[in-house]
Amino acid sequence: MTDKKIKVLVVDDEYSFCKNLRNFLTREGCEALLTTNGQQALDMVKDEKPDIMTLDIRMPGMNGYEVLEKLKWEKGLSIIVVSAIDAPDMEEKLIHAGASAVLHKPVDLKQLSETIKKLYAEKAK
Repeated sequence: MTDKKIKVLVVDDEYSFCKNLRNFLTREGCEALLTTNGQQALDMVKDEKPDIMTLDIRMPGMNGYEVLEKLKWEKGLSIIVVSAIDAPDMEEKLIHAGASAVLHKPVDLKQLSETIKKLYAEKAK
């Protein structure tokens, strides 16, 4: 993707989804970190300082929307919300809450790669 490894935090309660995304991101030249819950995602953002986060919106406990609200003002972090809900009003709500982009499950890996590159390039400006 770029000369510098983009650090991507993958947050999804389905561990198999996390592992598959990590494998893809690693092949794309990214450093991928994984977690399956919202609270740990908040902690990892502070400790690991990822460039980009992919965030599942439907998770038990602290859901993705709550994580998004708590990270709304986190400087330097682009958040790609991954949603199983395909509704235009939901997408608008997520962007307003701080999402940088919204992708829908099943995730199109080419679209994900392009979105990561675009958001990282925008951040570098």
